[in-house]
Amino acid sequence: MDDELIDFDALKAPILEFQPTGEDPRTDTSPNSPYFLLKDVRNKARAAERNALVDNEPLLNYAYQWRDILEQVPELLISQCKDLEFTAWLIEALARNYGFRGLMTGFRTAAVLIDEFWQDLYPMPDEDGVETRIAPLVGLNGVEGEGTLLMPIACIPITEHNGEKAYSLWEYEQALEIDRLDEDKKKQRINAGGIELEKVLDAVHSSKSEFYQKLYQEIQQSIQAYDTLVDLMDSACGVLLPTTQISKRLQACLDAVAYLADDKLQEPMLEEVKILPSGNMADEKEASVLFKQLSSRKEAIKNLMEIADFFKKTEPHSPMAYAIDQVVRWSDMALPDLLEELISDGEARKGYFQLVGISLENKE
Repeated sequence: MDDELIDFDALKAPILEFQPTGEDPRTDTSPNSPYFLLKDVRNKARAAERNALVDNEPLLNYAYQWRDILEQVPELLISQCKDLEFTAWLIEALARNYGFRGLMTGFRTAAVLIDEFWQDLYPMPDEDGVETRIAPLVGLNGVEGEGTLLMPIACIPITEHNGEKAYSLWEYEQALEIDRLDEDKKKQRINAGGIELEKVLDAVHSSKSEFYQKLYQEIQQSIQAYDTLVDLMDSACGVLLPTTQISKRLQACLDAVAYLADDKLQEPMLEEVKILPSGNMADEKEASVLFKQLSSRKEAIKNLMEIADFFKKTEPHSPMAYAIDQVVRWSDMALPDLLEELISDGEARKGYFQLVGISLENKE
């Protein structure tokens, strides 16, 4: 999905050879200025969302109001200006319209810009130094108050739509809080529009295993993308920036899904995994291997051998492949031979043989 929303190869390319990050969009003060038009779009969308929260209406009902930012900012970043404020707005729009997958794309976009164009990125530093440049991204997390991305993350659905609605982390946490109240207060909160925990749990129960396995993976990927972005931000600025609130909110989403859908996450799911085939890696393409429920010991051993080959090629410095090879070798050994290799102390080995009934005569 990343490349459907923004062409990362094009994003990495300079806009002009002599001006790699293009023109500062803030210098265009005309009525058709993309910067000021999109800033107005964002302000109106956020105002509508604030009113929605007051009225206990889902924030994502207004996700459509971010469409102009979704549609225009990727092209602006590629062809007109490399700008972190545009990027922050794009991340906000992606969260509302594409959930955790969108967050991953947005965080990756910001990471590419910082990695490739940091010295010339807009906004340009002023008397406050690089704080001005990085401020739009820091604002997503917040410094003293709540950042602009925290509530949208909490509003991303963590259940499928059950015919009535899909529930988010924010609603699940409300439901937990209400469930801890005494019966009178609980009834008052529910009558005032609060969420019953039972309804959230019913929605989880009716959601498919595939939904949760995909959702869990997407949250993990968004966390990884954010961690990469944070490392780049800290390195570029030379200080540790305030970024932990987003990390905590994403982790809370992952923890909630892991707890609520533990049984569904454990169910086997067909998953296509890319593995490089044996042979000349430079000339061969990636092979697609379909991992499924194993039906025999022989099949399991074969899969282990393929995994070991994969790690030998992709992580030759890692002991992973050799540890797997060792396990495969042990799997073909008779138990007495295996124990003789594993237990070097003769007396201890003899005692174990006697304990489990292995004849010592067979080893003499």
